[in-house]
Amino acid sequence: MKLSIVIATTALCLSGAATAESVPHPGACKADAKTFCASEAKSRDKAKIQACLVANAAKVSSDCRENLQAASAAKAASSSATPAK
Repeated sequence: MKLSIVIATTALCLSGAATAESVPHPGACKADAKTFCASEAKSRDKAKIQACLVANAAKVSSDCRENLQAASAAKAASSSATPAK
């Protein structure tokens, strides 16, 4: 059960800055993570799951790919919004 929760929330938390509004298809990466990233999903390491999904972007569903792109864009936006020290 916990593994399903981790995988389901991965699409929402890929960048840390991504919110439900910035991810067009919540939960879309769950099946792809199980298919292409089973060992990473078992580790429950969000960074590893994200890296695996990105590495398999050509294989994942179009909805999951859109989530990955949205999360990446949200991360880039939050990085550029942070003032340099």
